[in-house]
Amino acid sequence: MSRKSNLTHQFLKELQKETKFSESKSQAKAAERKKAAENHEKYEQIKGIYSYKTYKDYAKAVKTFAGYVTKNHTEVKNMEQAKKYVPEYMESLKTRGLSAWTQHMYLYAIRSCYHCDVKEFDVTLPERRRADVIRCRDAESNILRNDERYQDIIKMAVATGARRNELLRLRKEDFREQTDVNGNKTGLMEVYKRGKNGYEKWCLVNPKYTGWVKVYLTFKEETETGEEKRLFEKREIPQGLPVHDLRADYAKDLYQYFESHGYADGRIYRCRGELTGICYDKGILEAVSENLQHHRNNVVVSYLFKE
Repeated sequence: MSRKSNLTHQFLKELQKETKFSESKSQAKAAERKKAAENHEKYEQIKGIYSYKTYKDYAKAVKTFAGYVTKNHTEVKNMEQAKKYVPEYMESLKTRGLSAWTQHMYLYAIRSCYHCDVKEFDVTLPERRRADVIRCRDAESNILRNDERYQDIIKMAVATGARRNELLRLRKEDFREQTDVNGNKTGLMEVYKRGKNGYEKWCLVNPKYTGWVKVYLTFKEETETGEEKRLFEKREIPQGLPVHDLRADYAKDLYQYFESHGYADGRIYRCRGELTGICYDKGILEAVSENLQHHRNNVVVSYLFKE
């Protein structure tokens, strides 16, 4: 086994110890906050990897770090020897022009492997600003977004606001006409999204796409997948498709719809930091949040703040 492979193996072995896939992060946070309050202590951010996607991102990050160390410091043979080069590595990321968000992710990935606090590395991280978020780099000019083969899945993503895995789980029976409290049809549609962490909910179909969705469902052939029929196969939703950017389009359309249909309740959400001066109505934000399956206004704002 090469030095790089050996070091990478060590990092991944330690990273796996931090996984908590079967546990609830929200419940862990609530328990830690309760404990801190009872003991009159400051709440400390919980540690651990609760999402498989986070694990994949962290694994990729530490593999990159292992490659950097073995290339630039031939004497390094194990993790402990590599630890002192973390500040140097982080500085190289800054020099390469990586975003503040990416730098944070890389450092926390490395921290997870060493099971320590990031303060131990004596690294000064740049401030993360929502205005600097590039959810999908060059999303509008993304070659897949402009590929004729993927126009249907792109429309479905903007119509439903679904994540990639939620799109892959869609079935024809996951769509229905919306009815009001009296059982009368509203003319809109709803989609049943089977989200991450087992969260499932009927959400509003983007009103701009109601007609398109109805027509699409009449001719789209379903695919046998396991024990059920689904609308899409994996090959129909390429990994490089900027799905998060399409969710942002969904969020913006819904905010405009709810705003024009009286969802504003007068409670004002005032953005802070670099977004100071920008305000949204909390009633509308909450309505959009429910349909995005997020439940946090600040997360919804990051979708709305798309240039």
